Parts: sequence; structure tokens; C-alpha cells
Amino acid sequence: MEYKTAKEKISELTKKINYHNKRYYLHDKPEISDGEFDILIKELIKLEEDFPKLKKSTSPSQKVGGFISKSFKKHMHGNKMYSLDNINNFDDLNEFIKRIKKAITDPEFIIEPKFDGASISITYKNGELDSAATRGDGEIGEEITENVKTIKSVPLKLMGKNIPDLIEIRGEVIFPVSKFNKLNIGNSKAFSNPRNAAAGSLRQLDSKTTASRPLIFIPWGLGMIKNFDIASEKEFISLLENWGFNLLGDFNLFNEINDIYKHYEYILSSRNKFDYEMDGLVIKLNSIESQLKLGFTSKFPRWAAALKFPSTVAETTIKDFTFQIGRTGIITPVAELKEVNISGVNVKRATLHNFDQINKLNVNINDIVLIERAGDVIPKIKKVSKKINKKRFKAPTTCHCCQSKLISEGSYLYCKDNSCKEQLLEQISYMVSKKGFNINGLGKNIILNLYNNNLINLTSDIFNLRAEQIAALEGLGLKSANNIINEIKLKKNIKFNNFINSLSIKLVGETTAKIISENFKALEDLTSASFDDFNNIDGMGPEISENLKKFFEEKRNLSNIKLMQKYGVNIIYENFESISNILFGKKIAITGNFQKFKREEIEKIIALNSGMYIKSISKNTSYLITGENSGSKIEKARKLNIEILNINQFLEIVNYKE
Repeated sequence: MEYKTAKEKISELTKKINYHNKRYYLHDKPEISDGEFDILIKELIKLEEDFPKLKKSTSPSQKVGGFISKSFKKHMHGNKMYSLDNINNFDDLNEFIKRIKKAITDPEFIIEPKFDGASISITYKNGELDSAATRGDGEIGEEITENVKTIKSVPLKLMGKNIPDLIEIRGEVIFPVSKFNKLNIGNSKAFSNPRNAAAGSLRQLDSKTTASRPLIFIPWGLGMIKNFDIASEKEFISLLENWGFNLLGDFNLFNEINDIYKHYEYILSSRNKFDYEMDGLVIKLNSIESQLKLGFTSKFPRWAAALKFPSTVAETTIKDFTFQIGRTGIITPVAELKEVNISGVNVKRATLHNFDQINKLNVNINDIVLIERAGDVIPKIKKVSKKINKKRFKAPTTCHCCQSKLISEGSYLYCKDNSCKEQLLEQISYMVSKKGFNINGLGKNIILNLYNNNLINLTSDIFNLRAEQIAALEGLGLKSANNIINEIKLKKNIKFNNFINSLSIKLVGETTAKIISENFKALEDLTSASFDDFNNIDGMGPEISENLKKFFEEKRNLSNIKLMQKYGVNIIYENFESISNILFGKKIAITGNFQKFKREEIEKIIALNSGMYIKSISKNTSYLITGENSGSKIEKARKLNIEILNINQFLEIVNYKE
């Protein structure tokens, strides 16, 4: 490469990287994946190594610490970081407490602030800070230890006595409102709100940048602990203060619902006086023993919930309607709005779930509407504030992308043209995402570039790409192309359930794909299955079964799958080899908690003995295995005369030996 060309390329890359840095770190709204960002950085570093005179001190590659070219390491949480179920009104609160009282006598509750920031987990070993990570998906987060160490309110070493051998302290990193406003003076586009400022500051690849931000860590919960006993949340709060943590807001104990609600209304009325953003309060059982007794659902603790504050509403005008095409051809209407600020976020668009919703709301272009950010996150149209346009909205009849006639199915419109560009691009983007093949570096811009250059016309074409084809694209050199090709090769091995999910079959998401993978031993069995084969599986139903049957009857889809296999895609089947046929033909559900076994271990025992684990009870269920704190499945099983077994009875049936 000539010096002049390299200079132009470095200038172009610098502008791109600085732009994406701002989107990622300041706005917390990235437009490209981490993999694509890494490719840009690596290309810049290579050019600067080849042409050292072009290397500037202001280059994005020169961030102190050398973190910028590396993605964050993954961190496995000791105990899962659960979300909280929402309580939105007095009736919801009453139901929550009634449910608690069925299992716990005279429960005592602690009410504390629910901060609107970024959740993290900090692990201390022998009292010293060992690691810190973002929440991530609840089980695996991103390690941000060095960044968290720069937060002044995070003790590097726990003080005082009664310090456990190991403890995970969960909490919220917040950005004070006053500091946020001061930081944005003269630079109003830096952050959209304090929550995004906190999240973006935490995920800086240069810890010096994190250190420059006025972040505060507020602990709110426990994860894994070793060699440590604690009786109550109140005791935990006292220990946190003794160990050197800062606490904000009130932590009050209550027994009666009316007292809880009065406190909620008081905090709600005075929330604007605080120097930190709150989106509600948290209600927890004070007793740790009671918490352990109630346990968790797959998503939430049964002993805690979020008392949510009402969402903020603003008034604005609908400028236009646009229509997005999804990966299964579904058309989603989007209201384009006159920009309005809601809780510090500039809102320009609101998604309408289907066309029936538009008709029910009776909205049209130029109407003045109330926009609500439900849970302070998702903007939606609440209602018409002032009707300006007297005409009724008319749904489109043709696809704006391929001009095909749209097909109406209930409340939804679909584009059924398999060659529709936008539909195909969505399918490919989903296929390469974490929910499918998890191919890093193939963002939407690169996928569009590949399509526009006629390099991909089917999802399978991704696996037949060559480095020289990608290198010829504008903005991508051979080095970047080789990185992408190597990543594709690396990800050609895929679990059966992820493969099914990657196919973009209508109404088939991650959960359904997993159910399907558990009921078919091989792809050939799946593609040749009948409607009844699908419909007889618990949790499927006739609509999903019909979609599966139609998908695998279509020659284009079967041909595309065969091409994937031809290009090296290898499906990994995780079916267990049976050790007996004792449970052959038996459908078995599980409820409750078990002292000696994890749920997954019981599912494995069922599979090893040729049985089928099912999540929900039906008349076709053979057994229900029950543990401690069993749920409503028991009552349903009794009504349907399904045999109920405790864990020991079940183990006897399968002749289980440790």
C-alpha cells in the first residue's frame, strides 16, 4: 500500500472508530458488534505499524493500558444474578404478600431503594477484592475488575470483623444526577441519561476513563458466600456499612401492607429531590431462612419483587408510519415521532405491535399522542391526546421492499416472498447472532455489503464465502477478511437446538427450538416429521406444528439446509444414550426443589432411562416428581389423576445407584 493511500485509510478508520466509540461508550447504543469493532482496531494498528510516521498521539489505538484492542473476558457468576418480578399497583402488592403468607408465618419485609443504574457483582476472597463483572445474562457477565477498582466507594479490602472466606456482593453503579448534568453542560449529546452514563463508563476499555467519571457503587444483595452465616437482610446491611460500603436511601422494616404502601407513596412523591435516579423500591423478606425456603423461579426470587414507579409520559406528534420486515416476514408498524425527551431519553420512534393496535388506538399521521416509556425503557403510544387526522389508518397492501402482496393472518401482515431482501438480511443477522451460530464480526453493515455485491442470496451462502471475496469489499482488507472467514470456520459446529432456532421458522424461538431438539434424535427425523409428530409434543400446539410442517415441506428450505451441511456445518446432538427402557413412553414433569439433586440432574436421569421430561402438566403426563416448596402443578396433577412421586419413589422406579 502506498503512503498516500495508507494516510487516507488511517484517517477513515480513525473517524469510524471514534464514531463507534462514542456510540458504544457515551451513548451506550452500539451500532456494530464487538467483533466488528475489533476488526477496525486491528486494521488501524497494522497500518500504523507499517507506516509509523502516520501514527498520532491522538489515535484511538493509543489509549493508555492497551485494553482497547481486546474484548472483555467472560466471568461466570458463583450464583445466578436474578431479575425481579414487577409490582405495579396496590393489588399486585397485596397478591405478592398473600402468596408469601401462605408459606411464611408473620413475614417481615424490608423496603429499600431500587436504583436506575448498571448492576454488577464484586467477588471478595478473604476480604480482598478478587474480581468484578457486569450482570450479563445473569449467569455469565463481562469482567470489569480494573474499572470497578477505580470507583472510590468500592473498598478494595473489607474492614472490620466477621468477614467471609468468599462473598459475592451485588449492587448498582450509579451516576449522580447533579454530576451528570454538570458533565453535559456544553456537550448535551455526550450521554442520554445517567443510567447510560453509568453503563458506558463501566464498560470503558481504558480504566483511566472510568476513573475520571463520578461513579458510585451501592450494594443491594448477596450472591455466593462460603463459611459465613447471616440471619437477615437487616444484619447484612449493618455488615456492609462495617465493611466499608456506602448506602443510600432508607432501609425500613414493615409488617403491614398499608405501611408499605404509604412509604412507597412518600418516596414516589419526593423522588425528584434525590441526587440519583430511582425507578422504584425493592421489597424483600427480611429473614434469610425464609428466603431460602421460598427459593427462585427460573427468572425471579419468590421472596422479593420490584415496586415499580409509574412510567413517565410525554406528548408528541406522529410524523409518519414506517414498516419493518422481520426474519419470518412479519410486518411491524413503527410510528415516526416528533422528537420528545422522556426521563432524559430522546424518543423519535414507537413500535406498534400489530395493525389491530393502530386501529384500537385510532391513531394516524399528524395526531397528537401520549408516549409512555414502560418501565422507563420501551417507548409506546399510550393513547391519542388530540385527534387531528380524521381519516382512518390504512394498512399497506404490498411489501415496501419487494412489492409482493402482503398476506393477512389475524392481527398481522406477512410478506411471503422468500427472496425479499430485508427479510433475508434479518434472517442472516439472526442466524449469525448469539442465538444461532454466534459468528462474531458479521454485523448488519457487512452483511448488507455482502448482499449488495451478490455474495449472499441464501443464509447458507455465509458458509461458502472466501476471504478474497470479502477483501474486495469497500472498507475491508485481506486481514479483516481472513479474521471473518476464520470465525465462520470456527463456528460451523452448532448444537441442534441452536441450529433449529437459526432457521427463522415462524413462531419457533429459543424455547420451542429446545423442545424440538429434545424430541428428535437427528435432523433427518425432524425434516420428515408429520403434523401429528409435532402436535403430540407438549408445549407445541397446532399453529406451531403447522408452521414446522410447512417449513420442512418447502424445497427451498430443505435445499438451503443441505447446502449448509455441504459447506461444513456440523450439528451436535446432545441426546443421552439410554441405560434402560424403564421410562420408555413416559412423560414426566418436575416441581419444587431437591436437596441432593439439581433439576438438570433429574432431567438427565429421566433421559438416561428413555423417558421424556416435559415442562407443563397435561392429560398425557405420566408422572409428576415433587420436591420441597412444590408449586401449582400438584393441584393440576391431582385433578387430572396423574401419579405423583416424591424423589425417592422416582429413584426406586429407575433403580438409581449413586
